[in-house]
Amino acid sequence: MHSRNEQPERPIVTAVLTSGVARVSRGIRESEDLIEEILTLDHDDWETILSIGDVEFHQTKEEGPFPNHKMIVSVKPLKGYAALSYVDNDDRTMTAANSYSARRPLPDVYLVFSGATGAVFPRAAAIPIPDAHKALHEWLQTHRRPTCIEWRPFDIHS
Repeated sequence: MHSRNEQPERPIVTAVLTSGVARVSRGIRESEDLIEEILTLDHDDWETILSIGDVEFHQTKEEGPFPNHKMIVSVKPLKGYAALSYVDNDDRTMTAANSYSARRPLPDVYLVFSGATGAVFPRAAAIPIPDAHKALHEWLQTHRRPTCIEWRPFDIHS
């Protein structure tokens, strides 16, 4: 467990990219490089899922370890937007949250939330890629829901 201002010495990020390729980064520098790569990928059909912790998260449905700090990322580089969804099972105020932008009109962009179900993020979850970049870098440092962007509770009906 890390406090909000404490930097983990060697975070490990386990990623399943939109392409279906699994990757693991160790340490801040490798993890920042991975984020840079993810933000350039066009997420047409599948989201990218990131888990952060002190171990790699390769598991089956029956066995762990199971991540507690998970980020779903979807990006449309040519449109300039991304959407994030964060899950933290220890956060009693907002266990699951989506990025949020109050900007109107809403951008004409659909960002995949789940390739398996065909679900997309609410259009209000679309934030400029530089904002997603800042949020993901903050997440690397804190292992917590980033405070540099706005969030709304996840609602399956949104």
